[in-house]
Amino acid sequence: MSFHIQRATAAHIDAICDIERTAVELFRDHPAWPFYSRMAIPKDLLAEEIRRGFVWVAVDEASAEAVGFVWLDVELHGDVVGVAEIDVLPAFHRRGIGSALLEHACAWAQEKGYRRVDLGTLPDVPWNAPFYTRHGFVEVDKNDPAYAYARERDRENRFPEALRVFMSRTLSP
Repeated sequence: MSFHIQRATAAHIDAICDIERTAVELFRDHPAWPFYSRMAIPKDLLAEEIRRGFVWVAVDEASAEAVGFVWLDVELHGDVVGVAEIDVLPAFHRRGIGSALLEHACAWAQEKGYRRVDLGTLPDVPWNAPFYTRHGFVEVDKNDPAYAYARERDRENRFPEALRVFMSRTLSP
C-alpha cells in the first residue's frame, strides 16, 4: 500500500471525523470507553486548526481517501507542542501510517523550533504508550508542573486520571 502525508484541508473534515469515530470503536472494551464514546472532534475547532496548518492526513494513493490523521496542539506553552490526536482507520493498521504521521509531526515541530513533543495516552493499549515508546517518547511524572495543562484538560473532560499517562519526546535543536 502506498500513501502520502499532506496538510489537511477543509475538504478532509468529514473524513477526519469518520476516522476518529471508527478508530474509537477499538476502545469499546476498555475502561476509557465511556469517555471516548461521548467525545467527538468539534468540527468548528477542527476547521480552525486545519486553517492554521496544524493537521495532516495520510492519503491512500490508490483511492485518494484519507486513512489517518495527526493533529498538533501548539497552544501549550512556549517551545512545547502536543499531539492532540492521531488516528488511523483500523483497516489500515500495521502499515506504517501511524508511524509516518507521528514522525512527520515531530519533524515539523523540530523544524519550527519546538524542543519537545508531549502527549497523553493509555499505558495498557499496544497502539498507545508502547507505540509511542518505540518512537522515542518516555513516560513522565504527570504531577510535574509542566503537565498541569494536560491534567486540567483531563479534569475538564472528566477523563479518569488513573487511566492516563503522559509521555514526552525531546527534539534535537
